[in-house]
Amino acid sequence: MKFKLRDIATSSTTVVFFIVGLSGVMLYFKIFDSQVKELHEILGLAFVAAAVLHVFVNWKAMKNYFKKKTFISTSVIVLAISALFISQTFNQGQNPKGLVLKSVINAPINTSLQVLNIDYDSALKNWKIETIK
Repeated sequence: MKFKLRDIATSSTTVVFFIVGLSGVMLYFKIFDSQVKELHEILGLAFVAAAVLHVFVNWKAMKNYFKKKTFISTSVIVLAISALFISQTFNQGQNPKGLVLKSVINAPINTSLQVLNIDYDSALKNWKIETIK
């Protein structure tokens, strides 16, 4: 069976697109996110490679699309939205969840227990009982 490079480029781009899209939705809704994250990242790289190959083997047809106003305006809109999302992360600094967790871990035990709404004396009793067992 003989395969054409164009068929391979189009098929791989399509299949990887659907898998990356599905895994992206799963990550957004936190469905098996710890298992899906690595798959999504690796196949994201594969998708870029497949898309570049697809554009390369279909270059003549793609040149016509790249010249259309619809392509240009869509590209500008997507790039502007992406820049907006990326620029918002520059102002935030560190991850707030990480800062809270780091503060609780580095704080004295009394303070950490207060944040967690746990009584120090009862926690001390439980720890002593658990240590004896």
